[in-house]
Amino acid sequence: MRGIGSGLLGRAKKRVGDDLTTDPYLRYVLLLATVLAGFWFWHGIPEFATIDERWRLIDALAAIGTVVDDPGLGAIRPAILAQQPAGATLYVNLLAVLPVAIVALATGQLDAFVEFNPQLRTAGLWQFRTGTPEWIWTWSLLFARLLTVVLAVGCVYLTYRLGRAMRDRTTGRLAAVLLSLTWGFLIMAHEVSEDIPALFFLLLVLYLALRYIETGDRAVFLAGCIAGGIAIAFKLTAGTSVILLGLAYVLRARRPGVNPRDALLQPGLLVMAVACGAGAIVVGFPEVLAAGPEVLIERVSGGGSRSVGVAAPVAPSWWWLVRGYLNGLGIPLFVGALGGIAAAITRLRERSIEADATVLLLVGLGMYLLVYSRWGYVRLHHLLLTFPLLALLLAAALSRLRGHSQRIMWALVAVLFVTSSAYAGVGDLHYATTPRDEAGEWLNANAPDNATMEVYRSRFRDATFPRDMQISSYRKARMTAGSDPPTRVQWMNNLSTRCPEFIQLTYWDLVHLGTASPIRAESGSQNSATDGYRRGLPPRSPTPKRAEHVRSLLTGQYNYTVAAEFGPQPPMWPQPRTQTSLLDLLKTGVDPWTITYGDDQDFRTEQYTLILNRTGQCGSSRNTSPRRRAP
Repeated sequence: MRGIGSGLLGRAKKRVGDDLTTDPYLRYVLLLATVLAGFWFWHGIPEFATIDERWRLIDALAAIGTVVDDPGLGAIRPAILAQQPAGATLYVNLLAVLPVAIVALATGQLDAFVEFNPQLRTAGLWQFRTGTPEWIWTWSLLFARLLTVVLAVGCVYLTYRLGRAMRDRTTGRLAAVLLSLTWGFLIMAHEVSEDIPALFFLLLVLYLALRYIETGDRAVFLAGCIAGGIAIAFKLTAGTSVILLGLAYVLRARRPGVNPRDALLQPGLLVMAVACGAGAIVVGFPEVLAAGPEVLIERVSGGGSRSVGVAAPVAPSWWWLVRGYLNGLGIPLFVGALGGIAAAITRLRERSIEADATVLLLVGLGMYLLVYSRWGYVRLHHLLLTFPLLALLLAAALSRLRGHSQRIMWALVAVLFVTSSAYAGVGDLHYATTPRDEAGEWLNANAPDNATMEVYRSRFRDATFPRDMQISSYRKARMTAGSDPPTRVQWMNNLSTRCPEFIQLTYWDLVHLGTASPIRAESGSQNSATDGYRRGLPPRSPTPKRAEHVRSLLTGQYNYTVAAEFGPQPPMWPQPRTQTSLLDLLKTGVDPWTITYGDDQDFRTEQYTLILNRTGQCGSSRNTSPRRRAP
């Protein structure tokens, strides 16, 4: 088995080298993917882009800290069990954090990792964030994000290789460029998660499955089983690998010159395939190695459906799917993808390697749509695994069109490339101008050292937290209050005893204002309340007491004035509870930074930040609107 593995790795290395040498355009395609996937990949650092990114990275840091605190093999098992089950993602993030740990060891700061312990999930991150060196957070995130970018470029190359094996170089180039210009793919390349690694290994499964159909190489099939097991260890929805490999096993039997009986009756190969796949899954889940198969069984049994998110509209699954594809692809590429599917269906009766590849792609796409149709809430990152499949189907259709009319083919390619470049480019450029990062830069430049800022959103992804400022939050107050902590509203109304110099309000704080937002009143929208009722928005704040406190701040009753504002002013409410019109759907395919209902990353509107600065004594009531002070 070791000889087979080294042989396949050697062939893969040679294949990459040959492709770069013989195809003069490939290096430019990969450069495009690198630029788009890597553009401003450090956004928000040292803060986290998503909740998953936070815990995935902290799990790796905590695993190292547990071993540092208790060196020896006996510490490995508790280090694994203390983390949230995330499968093979732990291995990738440990690899990303390894350079930081080596530097910490060389500089005598390895003990800082001990602070990252299992209690982080219950005790909170505040004391660890302020008590550990900022460079550990910063460089750990940088390396983890950079590794994600590298894997994303690898996904583009595998898409190229699939297209080339499926039909020709043109198909490979078109598919690789289309994936590079897919906004949903670029979003996931800008965060640390299991999605991009899972996609990489799923594409590897597809390529090896196609190669097995063509060559019948048993080593290639077994390598595909191992890759499939790894993909499943990253993301359970990559379980389609099993179906695709089984389908490839059957499709091999209908290849010209192949004896169907000999191709189908290979019990030894099937036994080895199951062993390789199962072994990769077990090794890929460190929790299974530490605690047994119960952990995996629990994850599988709990991963078959999704409920509607707290901030999400109640809508049928088809609405979520269409909305996700429109936002992830943009309208032109979405229409092109539908055309690619329609064109692919007409080729299924053929007996060719292209037809076999088309069967694999359509079955894979159909399996995902079938699974997602049972969910009540489909996020954009759930659709990531299908984006390369759509790119390949569309690229193959365009390549076939060249044989009928090159002029029409290149005209369609030009339209898709130009529109998708504009759509993805606008989305990418916004990473350099995110309102929350701009708010952090403003505070670093204008707030005095050790100034106190009060926040009402204590998750790191919901607000900006400059490290040189003292942060006042309800979470910190609860942690220090002992056995009788105040309620959130009690703590908020006790502002005059804290008297912070700055207060930060965010998109999610203004949500509580409902239709009575003074910020919206200033914007000059006379019909905003009427429009709100027409669109099904709530007539009153969901939490009136919190709304009253926020309104008091904005009307100047606590002697705070607006010092700075970042991002477009949000609507009165983040989203309606039922909104399924065609116009609402089409908007998501025009603006790449559409509000995402708590999806992967907060985009421009959700990043809205308002900084209030104290201009007088706390608590003296006055009913005047806050004056804007030039920064």
